[in-house]
Amino acid sequence: MGNSREEILHNIRQGLKGVSVPMPESPTLKAEAHEVCNITDKTRERLKTQFTEELDNVNTHLIEASDEKEIKSSLLNLIKEKELQSFSIWESRYLKEINLKQELKNAGLKLVTAKNKNRIAESEIGITEVDYAIADTGTLVLLTNKNQPRTVSLLPPIHLAIVRPKNLVRNIEDLFIILKSKLQEGDNITNCMTFITGPSRTADIELNLTLGVHGPKELYVVML
Repeated sequence: MGNSREEILHNIRQGLKGVSVPMPESPTLKAEAHEVCNITDKTRERLKTQFTEELDNVNTHLIEASDEKEIKSSLLNLIKEKELQSFSIWESRYLKEINLKQELKNAGLKLVTAKNKNRIAESEIGITEVDYAIADTGTLVLLTNKNQPRTVSLLPPIHLAIVRPKNLVRNIEDLFIILKSKLQEGDNITNCMTFITGPSRTADIELNLTLGVHGPKELYVVML
């Protein structure tokens, strides 16, 4: 059995040598992506309302913040309320811009570096932003890269994600139109995406629902 499998895989590898499949240009895809990304302020406000309503349906706590200062104060209030002592955080551009990591260190919290995968589970809260937020399901979409490890959103018992209005898309179809367009333009898209709809949950055969079995027990979304 093992030899047959290896032989089949070897034949496939040999057959694929030198094969290149270019992605065809698609004016229609570019037009669709432009339409999806360039929505009106009125539409974006409607998506925000829909998204926040869906968050409530999937056991997600919503925190609304008018600016970066309010993001920080809301997070510090949550940390005080939960009596948290440690955190891990993405090294993404926006979180660096608002200097959130240093603000939390100044407040006395211990930083568990995201580069140490074995220790991220020891942090009490994982802080990320999101790459996209799907309005019709209340789903967070996180794209993995070296500065945005998925373990920050999956291992700590509390996950807090910051959503900006520009991250909102109507549905998963629009999301994949955007991603396909980026691939066509040569952007380096990660091969790992995390879709998060509410905190981790599981149910037994009697449908007894339990939160936090396979990931964070609590999910907070800060909506800017």
